[in-house]
Amino acid sequence: MTRLSDLTTTEFAALAADAKVALIPVGATEQHGPNLGMGIDWRVAAEIAGRVADEVAPLAVVTPPLPFGLSAHHLSFPGTLSIGADAFRAVLTDVVLSLRAHGLRKVVFVNGHRGNENVLGVLTTELTYEHGVEAASAFWMTQAADTVAAHRQTARWGHACEVETSVALAVTADLVRPDALEAGDHVDDYGAFEDNYEPFAVTVPRSFASRTRNGVFGDARLASREAGEEIVAAAVRRTAEFVRAFAARPSRLEADGD
Repeated sequence: MTRLSDLTTTEFAALAADAKVALIPVGATEQHGPNLGMGIDWRVAAEIAGRVADEVAPLAVVTPPLPFGLSAHHLSFPGTLSIGADAFRAVLTDVVLSLRAHGLRKVVFVNGHRGNENVLGVLTTELTYEHGVEAASAFWMTQAADTVAAHRQTARWGHACEVETSVALAVTADLVRPDALEAGDHVDDYGAFEDNYEPFAVTVPRSFASRTRNGVFGDARLASREAGEEIVAAAVRRTAEFVRAFAARPSRLEADGD
């Protein structure tokens, strides 16, 4: 049993004697067109975190997930919930400081939403150098990039597409709407170097409504559970390998004299 919310305080105390790393799932609650339920990002993150903890037991404990993320670019679609970078950082900083009070000084954010990536980079740096907690962030699309590439079938993919829907079929099938799956209804209206699927793109905010009429990229109709299982397995394997090494190494903060 590795999920903190399922433990009693005495059970956690016993587990914490061996646990070296806290895994904190983070995601979003946002539209995924007609294809997927809006909790897909945090549900996948929580599932992957749980599997990683099982792989590395007893080295890690999993906290409850943060189901909200930076999703302002999806707000044109009904149901999307979004929080700002300051709120995201504030909540997670307080969670990490609580864990530090219980002796856990290494954390890995297990992320399920690309929109959180930039703020997680800032947060992990702040936690490490301002709060004395070594922090890292893992995103399944990155850890399984080669396996994703092997199963990607469309040029403009990444949201409610064949890849994400395959992962959902593997770990959160209740969020998939198999009778309603649609391909992306893309809007091909980009200024110079604004298309981040093309080389040399600049970083410029674009709402999802300006890029897809139905909130979907790729083609979810091409998804398969088998592809999802391979992608999840690759992400779990590599994240678990990192967590083992992260748990085993001496604190770099101590090595730096902090």
